[in-house]
Amino acid sequence: MVCTKTILAKALLTSAAFTSAALPALADTATTMTQAVNFFENAQATGGNPMTVDVKGPVQITDAVELPGFAFAVYDVDVTGDRLTMTLIAELEKLQITQYDDTTFDRYYFAFDQPVTSAALSDATDESFSATVDIVAPGTTVSSAGAFVDGLATDFTFENGGILVTVGAGTDLTKISANGGSLTVDF
Repeated sequence: MVCTKTILAKALLTSAAFTSAALPALADTATTMTQAVNFFENAQATGGNPMTVDVKGPVQITDAVELPGFAFAVYDVDVTGDRLTMTLIAELEKLQITQYDDTTFDRYYFAFDQPVTSAALSDATDESFSATVDIVAPGTTVSSAGAFVDGLATDFTFENGGILVTVGAGTDLTKISANGGSLTVDF
């Protein structure tokens, strides 16, 4: 009986150690998106200068979409575990620009209550998305030349760093919308 209890206890401890190692530590899992910032830049519309489009945060990370209608109702932004998904929801007839040339950029900064140490584009449901992903270093400050809406900030500091998603030249929102497009970043 003692031998069976010892074997069972060792098996439970081994199983618990394996489970703990396989899952991310709670302290390393973001629970809040501290800020989300969108800059838009285009040669004609903004004179080639980045302009603040939308700013949100802080937002608790839950099972619901964290940023419905972000960036003038262009994307729903959802965070699940270590994935961020941007789903195109725009009514394209309301947008000035749907095809991005080499002067057109949408920059999306996402900051969390935990530092981000890696980030990569893991999925784009449509080849018409031309997007890159970069890590924003802790303490980085970015500025825009102005804002599309009075009262929006133009200077932002990312204390814990974050993720920068840049949508640029070659992106065709018309094709992406027709295909129910989204892009996903693993971090």
